[in-house]
Amino acid sequence: MKIIKEIPEKNIIKVMPENLDDLWHLYNIIEKNSAVSAMTERRVEDKGDKLRADRGAKKRVYLGIKAEKINFHEDTNRLRVSGKIIYGPDDIPLGSYHTIDIEPYTEVSIQKNWKRWDLERLKDAENSAKKPKVVIVIMDELEANIYLVREYGAKEVAHIKSSLSKRLNYKQQEQEKLSYYNEIANAISQYEGKILVAGPGFGKNNFQKYLSEKYNDIYQRTIFESTNHTGRLGLNEVLKSGIIDRIYGEARLSKETQLVNKLLEEISKRGLAVYGFDDVKNALNYSAIETLLITDEFLRKNRKKMENIVNSVENIGGKTVIISTEHDAGKQLKGLGGIGAILRFPIE
Repeated sequence: MKIIKEIPEKNIIKVMPENLDDLWHLYNIIEKNSAVSAMTERRVEDKGDKLRADRGAKKRVYLGIKAEKINFHEDTNRLRVSGKIIYGPDDIPLGSYHTIDIEPYTEVSIQKNWKRWDLERLKDAENSAKKPKVVIVIMDELEANIYLVREYGAKEVAHIKSSLSKRLNYKQQEQEKLSYYNEIANAISQYEGKILVAGPGFGKNNFQKYLSEKYNDIYQRTIFESTNHTGRLGLNEVLKSGIIDRIYGEARLSKETQLVNKLLEEISKRGLAVYGFDDVKNALNYSAIETLLITDEFLRKNRKKMENIVNSVENIGGKTVIISTEHDAGKQLKGLGGIGAILRFPIE
């Protein structure tokens, strides 16, 4: 994310998202009644040509709208913001509806009542652009799952299966292994930055040897770790373990997963944790909250009442972490009501 310009006296910040992660951040920043302005396409009717049967030609115009609907579309790599036009050229009527499609490298101005967590999210997005992408391969000798870890969750980008079988002779088995490893190597070669390969057994070890001999450039930026599971369970094991933090530094997804995991552990032993809005508010009355966890979905729906809660947590020296519901840990917190807190001391 690039922060292009800030106009504090008008509550305007102009930004340029650079990838899907940035669009996700904007999805959580833009709210109903935010003023959103950007270059967009608008069909404009030619009033001087009454004989034309079409609805007019599309042209590029700079429009501002008052947001009513905000929809994140991962598959099409865009954020759609719809609402009534509040600013535009003279030939476009104010008050009519329009949808602005925000894609990577679209410059967009946002005017709203900025909250602290909004500004922190923008700064996090700006800083994350300086970090390498995180690619995780969870594998054994039979299959490999490749995940691209984004700010808001982990997306599986490839699932590769080996055709290895006991019915094959030794030479055929070795050929199949090489074909399997080569397919994995080709899949991860398109990504820059470091790669984490993890899994149980000897699969990852054999793949490590293969990379060192055949793909030294990939081998030099790959780290190998052990897990007890493959697939999604193996991925969650990696995220909970803190391996990503040790290798790549601060990783938002790993941090969120570890915090939710700590909350669940404390809940299971009836220790230093509460969940649900009423219990969290009660814990705040005791000044007992150390870390407040809120899902982005809960925050979007309850921004007004959560502002006082967040401010009160900060006033007692606590911190607030917004958890994405696009990954497993966020879904677990959503199942607890979307809000929970890790406490300094137990309360009744």
